[in-house]
Amino acid sequence: MSIYPFISIIIPTRNNENDLIDCVKSINELDFPLDFLELIIWDNNSNKKSKNAIKIFLAELSQDKFANVTLIENRNNYGVYTSRDELFKRISERAEFVLSIDDDVILPSNILRVLIPLFDKDSRIGIIGPRTVYDDEGLETAHGAGFINWWLGSYSDFDAREKLECDYVIGCCMLIKRSVIDEIEGFDPDYYTSHGEVDFCIKAKKKQYRILYYPEVIVRHRVERGGTQSLERKYYVYRNKLFVIKKNAPLPQKWIALSLYFLLWPLKAIFDSFRRNRSIDLQEIKIILKAITDAWLEKSGRRI
Repeated sequence: MSIYPFISIIIPTRNNENDLIDCVKSINELDFPLDFLELIIWDNNSNKKSKNAIKIFLAELSQDKFANVTLIENRNNYGVYTSRDELFKRISERAEFVLSIDDDVILPSNILRVLIPLFDKDSRIGIIGPRTVYDDEGLETAHGAGFINWWLGSYSDFDAREKLECDYVIGCCMLIKRSVIDEIEGFDPDYYTSHGEVDFCIKAKKKQYRILYYPEVIVRHRVERGGTQSLERKYYVYRNKLFVIKKNAPLPQKWIALSLYFLLWPLKAIFDSFRRNRSIDLQEIKIILKAITDAWLEKSGRRI
């Protein structure tokens, strides 16, 4: 019996070949036996240029030292969480853990050596998330430990410097025990993108698993400060925050939080939009109101 667990690493990608290549290079440098790793990449219908660059790189990689790589080319864009749900269905039967990462993440070489033993120390731990920092300079935290106030339906991110049990960890890098995936049956495709990991972690907690934030391991994430500000991104953030509350909040917190959302959020959205743009951005306000309405009507999956 091997002293090393078998680990599946899953990555969804779309038109981001340069970051993906750097991400896979960091995987290739992990301080962990590559014979006990598999990498599965799900391509969400990238353009021809991106597809070709990825194929050429992976062909060269297989001639190097990491040959256990699978590239799945999807004909549609499933978004990050529907893609991850599909990836879960394709992991090896040998896999004891799944490292789910974004294509713009750079891993430290020690991530598996440090995090895997934590599961052995506490069998209740189901998911571990490292501290993620912006990739451009310094060690400014991009994502910390996540918490939800169920009464208010509010989300907070705590930049802890010691390990901390929390409600959720950010989806760009999650080390997940296989049994969690088997019990929850993957990510909820209703989210499409944004907050799918929050829902997943909350469901794991309901199964009595612990969610652990471990800041001693630091992952670099090539993400914009404040997140992407596109209208599409805003739509899914607003809609999916409400989905998390509707799907997971206990009573009576659910109805109190939802009442606050639908009474106050439209006004808050208008105020926040004006503060950001220093003017009334009707298009942005319209997309936010659509997100709130679609959440109430349970219009899930890809909508815009």
